[in-house]
Amino acid sequence: MATEDGFKIEVVGMEPLVKKLNRSQTENLIALNKGLREIGQFMVPAVKAVTPRGASGRLRGRTFFEIKGKGHDMEMKIVQPAKSKTGYYYGGAVRGGTRPHFPPPSALYDWVMVKLGIPMPAARGVAFLIARKISEVGTKPQPYQKEALKANMTKIQNVVNGIGQKIAIKIAQP
Repeated sequence: MATEDGFKIEVVGMEPLVKKLNRSQTENLIALNKGLREIGQFMVPAVKAVTPRGASGRLRGRTFFEIKGKGHDMEMKIVQPAKSKTGYYYGGAVRGGTRPHFPPPSALYDWVMVKLGIPMPAARGVAFLIARKISEVGTKPQPYQKEALKANMTKIQNVVNGIGQKIAIKIAQP
C-alpha cells in the first residue's frame, strides 16, 4: 500500500488463527518478523534502483525499511526521509507530484546545474523559468515505489506463503 512517505506491507488476520489454534504465539510472531525483515531487505534495493536521481541523490541515498508495532500489529514500511536544503521532506512530492506552486528558484539551482548541465549564472534564469512553469502546472507524479512493489509482488507473496508454511508446520507438530 502506498503512503505519503513510502509504502507499507501489513499482515492482517493472524490473531484469530493463532488464538483459535492456541499454539506458540511467540514462535509465530518471530516468523512474521523475520518474513517482514526479509521483504524489507530485498525491497530497499529494489526501490533505490528505481528512485529518480535528482541533483543531490539524497532521496535514493536515504531509503531504508523499518518494522513498527508489536504482536499481531507489526508492519514493515519503506521510508525515504530525504530533506531539501530548506528542511522540506520532498519524497512525497516526487512520488505524488504537486499542485501548481511557485518554488523558490534558488531551490532549483543545483538541479539545473547537475541535471541540465547549465552553469551559473545562466542556471539562475533557467531555474526561474522552471519555477514559473511549476507555478502553472505543478509537477508530475513519479510512482516509482509502486513500480518496485509491482515488480516484486511474486517475491513478496512467496515470503508471505513461506511464513504461513512455517507456522503451519509448527502448528502440525504435536
